Amino acid sequence: MSRKNWTAWLDSAVRRLNIWAMWVSGIALVLMAAHVSFDAFFKYLFSLPIPATLEVVAYYYMPAVAALPIAYVEAKGGHIAVEMLYDRLPLVAQKALQAFNSLVILGFIGLLTWLAGREALRKYDIGEYMFGEYPIIIWPGRFVFTAALVLMVLVTLAKLMRLVVGSSEPVAAVDVKQETQA
Repeated sequence: MSRKNWTAWLDSAVRRLNIWAMWVSGIALVLMAAHVSFDAFFKYLFSLPIPATLEVVAYYYMPAVAALPIAYVEAKGGHIAVEMLYDRLPLVAQKALQAFNSLVILGFIGLLTWLAGREALRKYDIGEYMFGEYPIIIWPGRFVFTAALVLMVLVTLAKLMRLVVGSSEPVAAVDVKQETQA
């Protein structure tokens, strides 16, 4: 497989994974809002709160809502960037800085992914749960966070591959609305 084919395949895979991650995150957000709303409704109208709402929100919904969109934001170029000097640099220097940035992100997020995955496996092995009104298994959220980091690594790798191949198209950036309507 040539470098261009490999880059196109990786970009397509990352695009699909980003769509999946955004759907999961959106569903988790809707479920979280419904869960909290029903909890408040039943608590204040009937004095019957939904048990363990805080724990379910914190350990199930929030990892999906907060972590899964990170790779999508990176693919869309939505993270904070300081471009005052960057825009004035020659194209070669800009590409060199983009490559350096991608390598730094790969190193940092790669290490974070490995550490988070190791911790998720450790918590799974011990069957991590939280004592409260009801004991709740809480290790699954750690795998969601790790999956979000893996996707971030893939997006960054796709960006770096595009730089190496010399493509000027955006990397794995996808408009979820357009992709789901197609």
